[in-house]
Amino acid sequence: MPTTYVDDIADAGQTDFAFTFEYLEEEHVTVEIDGSPISSSLFSVVTSPTKKVVLNSGATAGQVVRVRRKSQPGVDLVDFENGSVLTESELDRAYLHNRYLNEEISELNDASLQKKEGSNNFTAKNNRLVDLADPVDPQDATTKNYVDTADALKVDKAGDSMTGALAMGGNQITGLGTPTATTDAANKTYVDSSVSSAVTGTGLPPAFDKFTGTGSQTTFSLTFTTNGTASASILVAIDGEVIDPDDYTISGGADEIEFTTPPPLNSEILVIERGFKVKTDIPTEYDWGSIVGDPVTANYSYGQIV
Repeated sequence: MPTTYVDDIADAGQTDFAFTFEYLEEEHVTVEIDGSPISSSLFSVVTSPTKKVVLNSGATAGQVVRVRRKSQPGVDLVDFENGSVLTESELDRAYLHNRYLNEEISELNDASLQKKEGSNNFTAKNNRLVDLADPVDPQDATTKNYVDTADALKVDKAGDSMTGALAMGGNQITGLGTPTATTDAANKTYVDSSVSSAVTGTGLPPAFDKFTGTGSQTTFSLTFTTNGTASASILVAIDGEVIDPDDYTISGGADEIEFTTPPPLNSEILVIERGFKVKTDIPTEYDWGSIVGDPVTANYSYGQIV
């Protein structure tokens, strides 16, 4: 328990702050608010009925008000002279001045940052270090604000959103799960499996519908959905002959085909979804969406058989 100062947390508008320590001169009583000394003209010292300082203006709620004895170490209170009579009061005054100075120094030392017993490391004794400047050198102590600001610029392990491009510098992204959304990153296993399915014939085959012409019917409902563009989405053949895309249109929300001229009575109408999804064993050159070359190694896309 300090004996040379007392700290109080001020209430809103509080002016009176009591203390119990002894002092030699009224100017030895000082006041600090939130660690900063205030002028002696901003408070007065009252000794009766109890000792206290009275602020001219009330403090703000939550301010730390320290009433402290500071016995002016640079000022001699007694000056002894040769042949003079040493009175009891002068000797006591000189002794008390030295005692009070030692008490103040001792308590300031106890409150200072010190080395931990048996160690060369400093200890804050589980207290916070406050009023730190931002660090400059690598080994500087840092503030919470500095760390929080730097941390906010990093990607959160629990999930985050990038605000700019992330350059990997030639490094791998590892531990990816199987993608579900169309914009998800895909891992090597998923891509290899998808390509293998397309090349080896284990993927889904193209959808197709077969109809029989009535001689008058022009519109037929499809069991699969197209992209709405006839030339790019489907291939149509009537009795084995490929039909020009200009002879039909896609309508009804891209799930109906409408012919310009009704297909002949009892004709076989075949509507095939464009795009290879399975391996083909055609050994000759062909073009189904500009697919030319070996059917295993060719780049598959969409187009028209020629």
